[in-house]
Amino acid sequence: MSTKRNQAPHEGLFLKIFQNLDNARHFLKKHMSEELQKRFDLNTLRLEPTTYVDEKLKKHYSDLVFSVRLIGYKNQFAKIYLLFEHKSSPDPLTGVQVLKYMALQWLDLQEQHMLVDGKLPPIIPIVIYQGQEDDRNMCSSFHDLVEMPSESFKVYIPDFSFAFFNVRGIDEAKVREKILLKFYVEIIKYQNDPSVKEIPPRLVRGLIESLGHRTALEYIDIFFRYLVKSTGYLTQEDYKKALELLPEGGETIMETLADQWKQQGKEEEREAILLEKPIWERQAELKNAKETLIDVAGDFFGPLPNSLQDKINSIDSIDNLRTLTRKVYKTQSLEEFTELVNRATQH
Repeated sequence: MSTKRNQAPHEGLFLKIFQNLDNARHFLKKHMSEELQKRFDLNTLRLEPTTYVDEKLKKHYSDLVFSVRLIGYKNQFAKIYLLFEHKSSPDPLTGVQVLKYMALQWLDLQEQHMLVDGKLPPIIPIVIYQGQEDDRNMCSSFHDLVEMPSESFKVYIPDFSFAFFNVRGIDEAKVREKILLKFYVEIIKYQNDPSVKEIPPRLVRGLIESLGHRTALEYIDIFFRYLVKSTGYLTQEDYKKALELLPEGGETIMETLADQWKQQGKEEEREAILLEKPIWERQAELKNAKETLIDVAGDFFGPLPNSLQDKINSIDSIDNLRTLTRKVYKTQSLEEFTELVNRATQH
């Protein structure tokens, strides 16, 4: 069943940007096929106050449900479902979640007696990914997720595709006309690049020139709070200098950011206390994680070169080692796995 979405400001940059109908409409016009656009009256696009993501998955997923009129049909509408995935790497089984949420929407419409002529309306599922890693192993066809012993099984397995967009791969030229989408894409792309330091002053100037003062302050606050959580390249001085470009209101935003830094510091301190273990225990865990990764990768790819084993042994993050172990079976070659190890050693 769906649940009502809280009308208080949403947490998460994605919801802040895409619940704006102007932004959502522009994104769909630029990224939806011409055939679909011919069928939709995007001027009737409406945001539904519902969410289908389970409470336990809200750490990794957010969603938005839109309804839109179908051209040429009386009182007929379709649904556009945006599922936002904010994991560090895309989940190949995201299609299972998409299928579940589509089925829940159809059941809701049936229970509410909203079917026209007893027919289910079409739902266009779109997944937007905002993680750090590439999406080469992502499957957007549901049949590709299921092991088929023979062709005979296919008639019993639902098959559908969903549109998949990695924010980092979005063409910036397609969103340049909408300043909020423009800065959203730019921030996601460069948050882990030193050049992100150039964005805050441009963002402040751009929003002040394009939006009303009050709206500009609201979105500057949203973008800056996201940057505080997502990048380590910006200092408090960077934010302060950018906010000094505002005629007024910058002090309030800076106070909000200061509260956020203070809260993050407390959370990190609590986490450090909870995770604190004797050094010998941490060293043993680290050693076991390295040996496990080398063993698993060796079973999958054959004996690893000594140089690759040395790189693995140089990684001092248990989380990174465990992540690499999970990814062994998702990589297509030893070269691809080596590339992942190289990235881990750089961090």
